[in-house]
Amino acid sequence: MSIPLAAEMVAPRILIRPGAGYPDGPRFAQRVLSGEIFRQDAVEFMLSNARRFADFNHYTGFGRHIFQFNHPQLIEDLLLRDAGRHHRGLVMQRAKIVLGEGLLTSETPLHLRQRRLAQPAFHRQRIAAYGQIIAAYAAEMSTRWESGTVMDLQPEMLLLALRIVGKTLFDTNVEAEVKQIAQAVDSFMGFLPLAFLPFPEITLQLPLPAMRRIRRGLAYLDDLIYRMIAERRKHPGDRGDLLSMLLAAVDTDEGTGGMSDKQVRDECVTVMLAGHETTANALSFAMWELARNPEVQERLYQECRALLGNRAPAAEDYSRLGYAAQAFAETLRIYPPVWVTARTAAEEYAYRGIRIPKGAILLAPQIVAHRDPRFWDDPMRFDPQRFTEENKARRPRFCYFPFGAGARQCIGEGLAWMEGVLILASVARSWKLSLPEGAPEVVPLKPAVSLRPKGGVRLRVERRPA
Repeated sequence: MSIPLAAEMVAPRILIRPGAGYPDGPRFAQRVLSGEIFRQDAVEFMLSNARRFADFNHYTGFGRHIFQFNHPQLIEDLLLRDAGRHHRGLVMQRAKIVLGEGLLTSETPLHLRQRRLAQPAFHRQRIAAYGQIIAAYAAEMSTRWESGTVMDLQPEMLLLALRIVGKTLFDTNVEAEVKQIAQAVDSFMGFLPLAFLPFPEITLQLPLPAMRRIRRGLAYLDDLIYRMIAERRKHPGDRGDLLSMLLAAVDTDEGTGGMSDKQVRDECVTVMLAGHETTANALSFAMWELARNPEVQERLYQECRALLGNRAPAAEDYSRLGYAAQAFAETLRIYPPVWVTARTAAEEYAYRGIRIPKGAILLAPQIVAHRDPRFWDDPMRFDPQRFTEENKARRPRFCYFPFGAGARQCIGEGLAWMEGVLILASVARSWKLSLPEGAPEVVPLKPAVSLRPKGGVRLRVERRPA
């Protein structure tokens, strides 16, 4: 495999449209984006822009200037060097209607305060304790599967991820509420694409069936979370879960005290949304790729067999499951759950001689950088060995950023890695996956707020001999 030695070997290319003063880009983006930004075509739209118009594109959509950053150096400028010039992207700004002021949506200085308060809940020792929950629930899931059957693994991954987030967030088994919670979270995901429309807060109040479902889901989750907060306020103590840490957090640096009930609620909803959908989708894609690549699946099985024998993986195995971690990393490369990172220019400023207007939408699509053939040889080939330490050191940093970067980097990244690796190992140790007859050659994509497999992931499962 040929890998560039350093970022400097592939300098960014910027083509200025004659007479426009902006980088070149598609001329009819308004029509394309308005109808297809949350369809499979949106992925091809951004990939095509990178191929046709170099590393920095400009187009208009939704009445705004849009700039697409495709090169690692430009992405680093956007997410790190110029981070102070930007607000959250348009979708996350308007998502406050349902998510409130959580870490996904809040702006500085509130975001910095909330991150400082929430950080201890994601400390390495805490995450290690959550590993026991992940391993137990993953092992329990596979006991329900029937060998020799074809089943859709995406609902299985969604249910598993929801059970894990319920236990790690609230220290409760959410079996009785799992269906309602799943429907509520799914309704939130259904609302977020509407954030591109004008006046989304009015749209949410329309007497339409979809809007009623969203309002019911919001009311249900609010009632559930506020009841748990009230019970914990009456009986404080550390139960080893995220909610305990959020309620106990005190801002000693700024002297502003702890979180209000509303702030705790906003962070809980954010964790449920971000910690459920994204991890489940990544695992669904991982199962698909294992089925498509028997040699990768066999090597993963041999690693699990040598390390685990006949027992299920445990939290302490996480750091030793090297090939499982590489397989999960490669899944996040080809199918990044957060497939595009968006910012909004908070002020007008000049960037590489180009005027960035205030209010412009700035996009750094992971789906483009992660599949750039300049940095990834044969980018659609599933090859976990891309993520050996030697190969990682030979690539520029921002050709791979599945969890974002800087002050906005995902606070739950460590938990997501442990969840992905332990669940992959649990399945690979006990089950052989294969494509059923008539399966498509590629899994269709549904790029909603997170990247989903369109139509699920139907695979044949066969239990391996003990």
